[in-house]
Amino acid sequence: MFQSIARMLAVGVTAGTVAVAGIGTASAKSSIDFHVSPHTQHVGQWFNVSGSGISDSVGWQRFCVQERYGTRGAWQNVFCGRTVDASRQDASSFGKVRAGHQGVLQVRGVLEGVQHSWGGKTWVETESAPVTVTIVR
Repeated sequence: MFQSIARMLAVGVTAGTVAVAGIGTASAKSSIDFHVSPHTQHVGQWFNVSGSGISDSVGWQRFCVQERYGTRGAWQNVFCGRTVDASRQDASSFGKVRAGHQGVLQVRGVLEGVQHSWGGKTWVETESAPVTVTIVR
């Protein structure tokens, strides 16, 4: 009888350890969907950009569109969608970007975590691959 009680305790302790160990190994999941059209545009013309995303690691989030000329350098926010509660809906944004000058323009979508519903500190949760738009005369 003592052996069976000891065996049940050992199994219970092992199962509890496995359950606790599983809690720390979960990772945040995020997804992003981003579209740009057309991929060739004339200087001064506008092109369509849209995207959405969600991450289960943040409470408040927003979707932003960023651009940079060339393939290096800093990304600049072009526009951001409204801040939403991630537990209720995806963050999304859509609009137009103007082709400022001839060359290569890269555009990407970025899902940002936001500190509060009214704003505050932001950080990048995930980003799309850059989409290249060739700007011609």
